[in-house]
Amino acid sequence: METHAPQYYPAFRCLEGRCPHTCCAAGWEIPVDPATAALYETLPGPLGDRVRAFWEIDPGGEPCFPLRGGGCPFLNGEGLCHIHIKLGEEATPLICRTHPRFCYEYGPLRERGLCASCPEAVRLILGEDLVLTVSREEGSPEDAPPLLSPLLSARKTALALLTTEGVSLGQKLQAVLLFANEVQVLLDEDQPESIPSLCRFYEEEFPLLEQAALFLRPPVLEKYLELLGELAILHPHWRKLLAAGKGRQGKAAPPPPRMGERCAAYFLYRHWLRGVWDGDVLTWAEFTVLGTAISSLLAPLHPEGFAEVFRLFCEELEHSEENLAALQDFFWEKGVLPEFFSLAAI
Repeated sequence: METHAPQYYPAFRCLEGRCPHTCCAAGWEIPVDPATAALYETLPGPLGDRVRAFWEIDPGGEPCFPLRGGGCPFLNGEGLCHIHIKLGEEATPLICRTHPRFCYEYGPLRERGLCASCPEAVRLILGEDLVLTVSREEGSPEDAPPLLSPLLSARKTALALLTTEGVSLGQKLQAVLLFANEVQVLLDEDQPESIPSLCRFYEEEFPLLEQAALFLRPPVLEKYLELLGELAILHPHWRKLLAAGKGRQGKAAPPPPRMGERCAAYFLYRHWLRGVWDGDVLTWAEFTVLGTAISSLLAPLHPEGFAEVFRLFCEELEHSEENLAALQDFFWEKGVLPEFFSLAAI
């Protein structure tokens, strides 16, 4: 099975007790996979009793540890896992062993990466330009989905637009939006076979909007800060940060050199191929612009700057399919592309 991963993927090492934002206290529900649940059901002694006392069955009928905005009950005072210490890593739920890594499969293709909700992952993601490595792994691949090949080509072109020299970050994001919109038109018209020729055109010509489209309009930012505030929110400090951003009158600060492009590349790599299953790529181009623009707007309001706001955005949104689905529905129902050309003008 062919596998893609960013070049920094093997370099990741969990900070464990040194992590300033441990995932064990992020407030997410911790699912317990079937193999680990079977172990916990027969685990003897006080630890087994404690494990079974804390787990619940979620609405989908699966066991989990519901943190309800707090920390894992097995997290000790040094930021380490009590189960891990007592029984070893293999006795922890699968999500605990793999996070912040993600793995998506598209028939014969497997893609791996790191979630930007993790501070150490963010350091790697923003530290160097995205380069994808290709390897082979064991697996039983299924047939390739029909849209896989054209959307892989399209993502390569979108990522290349972000590395264009001599233009601003805002112009790069607007070019990605223009390209994604044309890809979407071809998908909607059931012409995916025309996507490679569109890619070739964009590889030869970088599109530039009229100068009037390059100015950030405060009402657009205000609208999307409001929208983000209406989604499910994990932490009160994220809500406060969104509220504080409303008073900035659209004063988005350019991110440190290359960080904006790397932030956008992360979103495109992680989300673009969702379109393989539902034929929607424009949403994920718009999501890319939203994440990059909001991180730039709110960065001056946070003592840790752009990298930490980017991490918070991902922590609040990317681990909630409910939030992602709500954004996708909103983007499609409202037809918001013109607003995103303005939002992209960081």
